[in-house]
Amino acid sequence: MVNLKKLAATVTLGALLISGTTPGYAASLTDKQKKVQQQQQQNNSEQSKANASIKKREQAISKEQQEINKLDAELQDVINDVAQKKAEIRATQQKIAALQKQIKQYEAKMKAQEELMKERMATMQKNGGGSIDWAEFIFGSKDFGDLLTRMITAGTIQENDKQIFEEYQATKEKLAAAQAELKAERDALVKQKEELEQRQKTLNKKMKERAAKIKKLNAEKVKFESKLMSLQEMESTLKAQEKAIKAEMEAQRRAAEEAKRAAAAAAAAKKQQASNTGASAASTPTASAAASVPASGGMFQRPANGRLSQGWGAASGANGYSFHNGLDIAAPVGTPINAAQTGTVTRAGWGGAYGNHVIITHVLNGQVWTTVYAHMSSVSVSAGQRVTQGQNIGAMGSTGNSTGSHLHFEIHRGGYSYSSSSAGSTVNPASFF
Repeated sequence: MVNLKKLAATVTLGALLISGTTPGYAASLTDKQKKVQQQQQQNNSEQSKANASIKKREQAISKEQQEINKLDAELQDVINDVAQKKAEIRATQQKIAALQKQIKQYEAKMKAQEELMKERMATMQKNGGGSIDWAEFIFGSKDFGDLLTRMITAGTIQENDKQIFEEYQATKEKLAAAQAELKAERDALVKQKEELEQRQKTLNKKMKERAAKIKKLNAEKVKFESKLMSLQEMESTLKAQEKAIKAEMEAQRRAAEEAKRAAAAAAAAKKQQASNTGASAASTPTASAAASVPASGGMFQRPANGRLSQGWGAASGANGYSFHNGLDIAAPVGTPINAAQTGTVTRAGWGGAYGNHVIITHVLNGQVWTTVYAHMSSVSVSAGQRVTQGQNIGAMGSTGNSTGSHLHFEIHRGGYSYSSSSAGSTVNPASFF
């Protein structure tokens, strides 16, 4: 007879052997699986916290960057304003110096005219001037000028001497006008210096604020992009523009003279040919003087091919400016950039938020215009060079405060003047294309 208990034990052991595990081992494996799952959950939770922390820090850095951008834009406004005030003061001082020189010339001229008139009056008194009550004129007059006025009014001056006295009166009036203008300019200079002092204080305050913020960010090892055009660079730009305006006007004057000479030479050649051949002068076409030398004139042309990525006008302020002063044309790095109009290069090279940039001064029908080409990868012209409309001046890039390859293009009516919060002197370039 088979032992049933022994058989049952054997079957149970076999079953366990077949399953490859034991009840204790199975329990241990389940615990391990639970621990692994718990660890995974904990890791996921920590990763989520880390991601949230990174995202939060990125947002904080982005906010700090926006604050830096905003502060830099405000600073650039003040830097530009201080430079403009200094330029105004320089111009006023030059005007005052010119007026002082003019006044000295008028005074010297009046002195010479007075000596001449005294001689003429002495001659008048000697030659038949006995009928004139000289005592009444002399003692009744405040000064020599008043004496002349009374005599001219009374008709006591001879007709042939009248022109001398009238010229003296004209010089006297010009002197008085120059003296009044000098006083007005001196008053304006005092006001300009007061305004400059206030703006300089604002600039110093904002510079300290910026330095403190940057120091804090550096301590936190936060990387940020911040490039300003310095006050010296801005002043240099304004001085260079004054020089460029004179150079452009001189270039146009020379071009006009050359055109006139070319036209005269063409007319002379046609006349000579007609004389030699007996042909009608009308049969020979005249040379186009205007085509001989390109000069500023007409509208502006689009400076580069590409997609319009941002227009001129109000902006969100996220990048530090609440007004976008130009057009952004996006295209690959190296895309050619051409002069929008004939003019003289004011600046060419690196500078501030513009990175590699070119500024060109134009004079169109007596009106000064300025074009700006920013964020270029390379520049192929130099300051003081005269360029023609459509001439290549460099290539597109992403230098300076730029997040991608594009051309930032501005048109200013008059000289260059930056503002992050208003149009300033800029006009919408799209209206010219």
